[in-house]
Amino acid sequence: MTNKAFLPGKLSLAIWLALGSGSVVAQQQQETKTATEQDVEVIQVSGYRGSLSLALSAKREAVGSKETILAEDLGKFPDLNVADSLARIPGVAIEQDAGEGRQISLRGLGATFVKTTINGMESASAGAATDASGGANKSRAFDFNVFASELFTQIDVNKTVAAELEDGGISGNVNLQTARPFQYQDSKFAYNLNARYNDVAEEVTPRGSLMFSQNWDNKFGVLVSAAYSEGLVQSEGATTVRWSVNNPSWVKDSADNLLTAAPVTQLSPKGVYTNENMEGIWLPRIPRYSIFNKQQDRLGLTAAFQYQPTDDLLLNLDVLQAKLDSTMDEFQYSALLRGNVSSKTSIYAENLLVDANNTLVAATLSGVPIRSEARQDVSNSDFNQMTFSGDWHATDALKISFLAGTGKSDLDIPYQRTFGLDSFNSTFAYSYDSSIDPISLLSQTGSSIGSASMNMNMPSFAFAPAQAFGGSYSKEQLQQLMLDPSLYSLGLVRNRSQQINSENNNFSLNFAYELNDELTLKWGLNHRTFKTANVQYDNGWKVLNTSTNKTSGDAAEALVQKLPAAERAGALFGISLADAGQHFGNAASIPGNSTLDSNSWLTTDYQKVYNAFSAADFFVAKQRYNATYDIEEKVSGVFVQLDFKTELAGKELRGNIGGRYLDNENTSGIVNLDHIYADGYTAGRGAGADLADGYGWRYTNSSNKDFLPSLNLAYDLTEDVVARLSLAKAITRPAIADLASAIKVNTPDSKDPTATIEMGAGPTLMPYESDQIDLALEWYFDDEALLALSVFYKDITGLSKGTTSQVFSREQLSQLGIDLGDTDPATVTWEVTQLMNTPAEGVRGAEFIYQQPFSFLPEPWNRFGIQSNLTWIDYMKDLADPLTDVTLSLLAEETSRLAYNTTLYYEHGDFSARFSWNFRERYIKEYLDKYKDEGNFGRGYEDKGQLNFSSRYKVSKNLSVSFEAINLTNAATEQWSDVYTSRPVEYLLTGRQFLVGVRGTF
Repeated sequence: MTNKAFLPGKLSLAIWLALGSGSVVAQQQQETKTATEQDVEVIQVSGYRGSLSLALSAKREAVGSKETILAEDLGKFPDLNVADSLARIPGVAIEQDAGEGRQISLRGLGATFVKTTINGMESASAGAATDASGGANKSRAFDFNVFASELFTQIDVNKTVAAELEDGGISGNVNLQTARPFQYQDSKFAYNLNARYNDVAEEVTPRGSLMFSQNWDNKFGVLVSAAYSEGLVQSEGATTVRWSVNNPSWVKDSADNLLTAAPVTQLSPKGVYTNENMEGIWLPRIPRYSIFNKQQDRLGLTAAFQYQPTDDLLLNLDVLQAKLDSTMDEFQYSALLRGNVSSKTSIYAENLLVDANNTLVAATLSGVPIRSEARQDVSNSDFNQMTFSGDWHATDALKISFLAGTGKSDLDIPYQRTFGLDSFNSTFAYSYDSSIDPISLLSQTGSSIGSASMNMNMPSFAFAPAQAFGGSYSKEQLQQLMLDPSLYSLGLVRNRSQQINSENNNFSLNFAYELNDELTLKWGLNHRTFKTANVQYDNGWKVLNTSTNKTSGDAAEALVQKLPAAERAGALFGISLADAGQHFGNAASIPGNSTLDSNSWLTTDYQKVYNAFSAADFFVAKQRYNATYDIEEKVSGVFVQLDFKTELAGKELRGNIGGRYLDNENTSGIVNLDHIYADGYTAGRGAGADLADGYGWRYTNSSNKDFLPSLNLAYDLTEDVVARLSLAKAITRPAIADLASAIKVNTPDSKDPTATIEMGAGPTLMPYESDQIDLALEWYFDDEALLALSVFYKDITGLSKGTTSQVFSREQLSQLGIDLGDTDPATVTWEVTQLMNTPAEGVRGAEFIYQQPFSFLPEPWNRFGIQSNLTWIDYMKDLADPLTDVTLSLLAEETSRLAYNTTLYYEHGDFSARFSWNFRERYIKEYLDKYKDEGNFGRGYEDKGQLNFSSRYKVSKNLSVSFEAINLTNAATEQWSDVYTSRPVEYLLTGRQFLVGVRGTF
């Protein structure tokens, strides 16, 4: 992109030219305190409207662009976790997992651009999700779903940068503040007890929180709180994983190829269907119905101590522990159309119907393997943090503040086990077209490639397990076949585990000195360290001959197929979905002509398979050494900031100007692959045999320095209108996993000739950098009312994966831990993919806010009010098409062009209620260039809007009852693949959730 508002470097010059004129400004100054100092923690407000009023006051007095949620708002809205609470802040949109928010985007930018602190300290929170939602978090994005919303009494979101704010958030900084005892007088006890019901899982689970505080005349105080919830949420629907393009004419290095690597999926011609007329047809990788049944137990504990020995000294000790334990039971009934080239499985085209985009909308295929999976994932997220902070007014003019803190975030996935029953040589039909019946299609031989229209979110299926093509069946006959365990055999025993352990330490010391009644000078320093380690295990290893350093045969997870048939017979392990205690169809609308439903679903008896094979050699999960890494990051910073307030043309002008200097050091450690055998799972090779663990480490170091200037101005144009201007340079560091130097290798062999190396970028990867400007106009046209418009521009450098073709010598391959055996390295061309920094590209955006109680209307309409906001962003990136190398201008990852939130509330007497609508436009989750043998380029999520409701009745001064409903419209999560033609990847529904509760204080 070449159209930029200003070039890098000019922003720094502009800000420091303004700083140079500070002596002129100083002559007009009046006494001031910054927005940070004005952010008091008086949280006792009454009602939702009262909390909005206080938050609006904080926004008006701030210098930069800022939003706040206060306690009454946070604790009394249908929020399952903090991400759901943040969803109502202007510019915030959430990404969901299992029916609740997991990560947030701010002002349209992805979650990795948001800097999150807890009690003023940078924090890391990593959780696990379903496969459909992206798995374990190895980025800098903060997993808010670890925390219950009841743990916090205030959330501040700074959308603009100031020198005194720590670096890391190009889109903004979020600070979560837990409760403290000086917020309350004397003794206070509060409780909130709820019963939670999900209409898909059809179970009631508990949710509750308790808080006790004792304040001894603001001299010493103690506060403890606890929040606990259980949640059983079932997501159900249809998934495909991805789509593959049929490219039978593929020839290495041919300009006519539809793929950049040899195809792994290919239809076999039959009858009128030839390789020529099937060229370019897109078929689903694994069409299936899916169930994700997630049990979550969330526990949060806080303790806070405050001590004020004198009026000039205040000390705070904040302790936070949060645990999120999840058990995911997953069920899939699938047609395995993928990877049939290497397995030499012929899948024949019997009847094909495509749409205008050459998408195989409906089809009958024979020779298809059918698989019914049962999977269980267990994950435990454990977060602990302690901060000690204080404020000391050393003199009337000098204030000293400090913070020292330490934290740990551990994600333990003790196992992810998948067991599958297979039925080979089956006939299968499916349809995404409501006018085409797959049961009728099952027995029809096509006379040509027909036409169809993709008009269904839930496809209809007709499975004929272990049946050759040519039979004619009724729906009932097919369902009887599907439930017959004798037609299946055990085909998959997969075992995986993972641990991510992180710890961080922070120290900061800040000073604020009132030079005179007109100026306040601030300066300070901070140092933080962050360490993380990732280890993964699985049974994807192959049998190894250590003397020759060669592998042979199938991956261990599939070795069960070589056991005697009697040991893996379907009759031993097959069980109906109902007998497994599961159901399907409470949220998803199953087409009437689909043979697969809750009554015909034969699944795998998870416990029986585990009991039978958990002691088998092929079940052992071994460490995958090329995924192991340790990363350490050290950041030291100093800042200087001048705060001022003056009059300009008789109106107040307030602001701050300053800069932050950073020194960053990174170290990446990976396993020395010279010490690992060709299978990637066995240590002790060569010099590794002399080491205690069988392997050593390779470390890469890097350092870089940054200077981040900033200028923020707020000017009262009138008594009711505030104008704001912010100029700044900001950075966001790359995802943690991207700083690892680990590599992933696919070594060519007779089954898979592709040669690929995916290299981690390593610690030398530079951060995202952004020169940015923010302009805002806010009209406080009535009490508790606001009409505001902000426009912003950011010039952000990027990170992008690039691919090159390279030939390596045997010595170079050895350094990468790659052994080709007898193959001449000169005959192998490797496709090498690595992340790299890319030039800056412009981001333009606008934000609109409207908030007002309708007190000007006659009764009863004066009891209503509205809070609404809309964010629009234009963030396009230049990306090369992986096949054609043509540069495309595409929306950046995780960027929603449009997002808006609206809350309509009602308050009168002892009753209050509100509806909230949150909408996020479709966005790209990531541009994938690693499925070169399938043809997919990019995957993303469709538009999603969610409607929530909350109501409360105050029985007495200290007691109230509540009713809350989440996702009233049963909005689906829809994922698609391919930037050119959006083909369905997942369509999942989580249903509605209802909470009935009682709240009280005394």
